Amino acid sequence: MKMMKQMACAALAAAVAVGITGCGDKNSSTGSFQPKVAEGAIAALVARPMENTSLAPLCKQYGLCVTDLMKQASDKDAQEIIKELGLDKAENKWIAVTLFPVSAEKLEDPDFAVAIATSVDLDKAVAYAQSKEKQKIDKATIANVPAYVAVDGEKPKAYMANLDKQLILVASTSAGLEKLIALYRDGKGASADFGSFALGANDVIRLKVAKVGENVKKALPDPGMLKMVNNVVPDGDKIVQGLGAVELACGASDDGKNIKLDLSLDTAADADADKLVTFAKTGLMALTAQMKEGAEKDADAKAAYEALQAVKIEAKGKVATLAVSTAADAALKAIADKAKELK
Repeated sequence: MKMMKQMACAALAAAVAVGITGCGDKNSSTGSFQPKVAEGAIAALVARPMENTSLAPLCKQYGLCVTDLMKQASDKDAQEIIKELGLDKAENKWIAVTLFPVSAEKLEDPDFAVAIATSVDLDKAVAYAQSKEKQKIDKATIANVPAYVAVDGEKPKAYMANLDKQLILVASTSAGLEKLIALYRDGKGASADFGSFALGANDVIRLKVAKVGENVKKALPDPGMLKMVNNVVPDGDKIVQGLGAVELACGASDDGKNIKLDLSLDTAADADADKLVTFAKTGLMALTAQMKEGAEKDADAKAAYEALQAVKIEAKGKVATLAVSTAADAALKAIADKAKELK
């Protein structure tokens, strides 16, 4: 789907931007801004570099700091960008990607916004894109802040600004950029649905989708499409329509010895949570049995099997939850080994 591709590209571009950092201090000089979510948002993702958590020692040990990975990039163009913009020396704290309501009519072109707490020089990055990449980027003023407008043909595709040289803001519309400026500069227009949404001390990623059922119904061109879910989960269409907030957090334990993942789904009724848990447990049992067959012969399969054995799925009233904790050392070593294979 085109919308999903666009959002994936936006998230990837933003993740790359926040990732251009070394094994730095998570209390870096990029300012005191904290992630916020503007009113009207339906989904938000916040992330920080993995090495800016309790996983820092393991990141250094296995060469998983982003600067280490950048040094391994063989592409000459990538190395030129890193050198020209000083990306290997940039300091970054976090990135927040926000999605606004998607209707059936606007499925192909969703509104999104990105905020990046970074020391990257936006002016220099724009100048590079204009001269080297020949991209059309115009100057503008939005909410009394100097801004840029990236143009595709005759159509604006992104609006960008930099607050106090600490926070790069990007939005798909000028109104979206105005919202971000008001949010971070003036402290106005925060979403009540995301009031407590923030990165924990050692979170790497946190995701929240609000009013899931309500927004799924609005986004579907054909409401009947939901009935296909019934082929997987009994009364699945009704369960989806009744979903409230869905939240996911992935990070490390305070001592850095474990990687943790927690997922929660707010349903409309206890029975709905029970059905989701039963379905998830059945799938988990089948997957665990499949992994067990190769666990004795393959190290990766063994690690996956052990991780699956640690998964806990349960219903807590109307909330269905999934939690897993696995050894960080083994997980990061496996990631490092895979990174070497891709060189």
